Amino acid sequence: MELRAVIFDPKDKRSVRSFLRFPGSLYPKNELMQDISTEKAILSGLHILSHYFSVYPFLAFDKDDNVAARCILTVYHDRTCAYIGFFECIDSADAARCIFSAAEAQARSLGCDSVIGPVDASFWIRYRLKTGCFDKQPYTGEPYNLPYYEKLFLDNGFSVSGEYVSNRYGTVPQSFINQKNSRRLQHFTENGCSICCLEKDSFDRSLRDIYRMLIKLYSDFQTFSPITEDEFCTMYSAMRYAADYRMVKIAYRDGKPVGFFVTLPNYGNASCGRLTLSKIMHIRRVKKSPHDYILLYLGAEPDHPGLGKALSECVLRDICERQAVSVGALIRKGKVTGSYFSQLIERQYTYALYEKAFS
Repeated sequence: MELRAVIFDPKDKRSVRSFLRFPGSLYPKNELMQDISTEKAILSGLHILSHYFSVYPFLAFDKDDNVAARCILTVYHDRTCAYIGFFECIDSADAARCIFSAAEAQARSLGCDSVIGPVDASFWIRYRLKTGCFDKQPYTGEPYNLPYYEKLFLDNGFSVSGEYVSNRYGTVPQSFINQKNSRRLQHFTENGCSICCLEKDSFDRSLRDIYRMLIKLYSDFQTFSPITEDEFCTMYSAMRYAADYRMVKIAYRDGKPVGFFVTLPNYGNASCGRLTLSKIMHIRRVKKSPHDYILLYLGAEPDHPGLGKALSECVLRDICERQAVSVGALIRKGKVTGSYFSQLIERQYTYALYEKAFS
């Protein structure tokens, strides 16, 4: 196949349109997880995190000038690795090779010693590649892609640098009891630890409490980069409207936040792309009576061992009461949280992050 890859100027409206429209030609509507507003902001340099990095967008074309692949190379000013993300490609080894080679050449010219992907510019936007269980529609926040992408990465010299799982839990039987976790929850509640639900009147304060814990507890995650409290609050302000407040838990001791568990109703891809009236109505219906939750972020201060399991028990009881199903999302393989309530796991989704070091 005759192909050419070009790095384009983000001010070139025609190239930007081609970049933004390409995913829609690859996915059915119910599987398209594209956030066009974020992509536009990244390309224009107007994203709230844009000052941390430089981006180099690529398009690959076939001989008839049809788009065959796209990606954005992201370079941080304080890192020797580059990130390759917003990757989409037709099912063609040649197309993938063409655009990967162009991005790699650019990374080398900028003095980078490796490329890591997929990373959509930042840890705070999206990273990781889905590698299994494509028979279910994507859940809210899932890094979703076409099944053949894994082969495209591996065939172009990338190797796995991190593996992740999402655990799908069925409805919890009313008779289910985890004695160990129940004892942990009782221990913390009887010894000065209060576990509170998110509330509208204190939403801003709670979001800042979560930030101060998360920025420290997640600092060893792959591709992590620190951002300011105001940037975090701006990026996650939509949680004010998307969250089921009863299902976001924050633990306090002596007025100090010491743990958190953030869950959201599963809206599928309704929150992606342009918000149409039908999407808004769907989101409202789901939020009013959720029957499917995404367990997103869990953390506890190191000087409170066992609090993570206590928070999990608290959330599990609420899920059991609602007779809902849930997904424990994007857990690094081998982490202890991946084994929580293992007897309730119905299936696992798998994901990976890849790296290619330059010789």
